[in-house]
Amino acid sequence: MNMKKCPNCGAEINSEATRCYVCQAWIQENDTNNVVDRPPEFLATLLFAWFLGCFGIHRFYSGNIPIGIAQFLTFGGCGIWAYIDFIMICFNKFKDGKGRYLRDYNANVGITIFAISLIPIGLLLLLILAIVFTIVM
Repeated sequence: MNMKKCPNCGAEINSEATRCYVCQAWIQENDTNNVVDRPPEFLATLLFAWFLGCFGIHRFYSGNIPIGIAQFLTFGGCGIWAYIDFIMICFNKFKDGKGRYLRDYNANVGITIFAISLIPIGLLLLLILAIVFTIVM
């Protein structure tokens, strides 16, 4: 039995299936057997959110143009909104402009990148605490 990936959620399904049994999305294919409309890739969206999240580039990439413009104008809600999006992408809770989950989600990569992202945030909090204690003392 030949298998293929669902273009919506990335689950392994029968190559002759017309609907995914995991996400219940209909699978549309054109004459060359390629998927017509595919959601954005997980890793690309994750990297856009990490490096350019304050500019909303991950929102533009995923088809959320109005929210991308709002993030661009507010610098990702001073970074907070962008980091929340980053966390949502890491745990596969982020949807594209058409309400679909990202393609080719890998839980190991998402959780690892999230854990690594906590290091600079922890260092920043330690720096702030050190400055506060220095001023108080």
